[in-house]
Amino acid sequence: MSYVLGFFAADGNLIETKRGTHFISFDSADKGIIEYIKKAMEAEHKVSKRKSNEGVWYRLQIGSAEMFEDILKIGLKPNKSKRMRIPKIPDFVFGNFVRGYFDGDGNVWYGLMNKKDYKPRRVLQAMFTSASQGFLIDLHSKLKLYGIVGGSIRKIKNKECYRLQLSTSNALKLYQIMYNRRDTSNLFLKRKKDVFEKYMRL
Repeated sequence: MSYVLGFFAADGNLIETKRGTHFISFDSADKGIIEYIKKAMEAEHKVSKRKSNEGVWYRLQIGSAEMFEDILKIGLKPNKSKRMRIPKIPDFVFGNFVRGYFDGDGNVWYGLMNKKDYKPRRVLQAMFTSASQGFLIDLHSKLKLYGIVGGSIRKIKNKECYRLQLSTSNALKLYQIMYNRRDTSNLFLKRKKDVFEKYMRL
């Protein structure tokens, strides 16, 4: 559930209708991860499909006042995007939460820096994006307790959101935090995990 909570912090919503009913929803362009979450939560609700200017999106929406209240208790609120802070998470499942958020609003790539130099430098970069600068500050501070010694938070130009960026050695440390072998969960986006592992095989 810590992974699901991390993904919810990135791509989830709390919905309270005028009639007083409560829903939690998960949205992603990746149908596979929504199906994984549905299975993890043992939900019987249908995954819906919708089209927008940004492409095709999938949604899992669950009606549950109990889940709604549980999420409120750990610190996540409706319309959370710009005012979200990191919720209360036990240390032993922190890596799961980070992996869930990363699969929702994270990115990783590797390539060559300074290509025009005699010896271009190969780098790996991992990033977290959020409309809440406070959330990224909290996340960065927490990651430092797990060995992340660098990284920076910057506002994305012409957008109302921020990015926490980690380069090579810290990105590799992030990999260790998120994909800890002691964690038996198989909840992760394979295409993102593969980028880390392709870099490590170079």
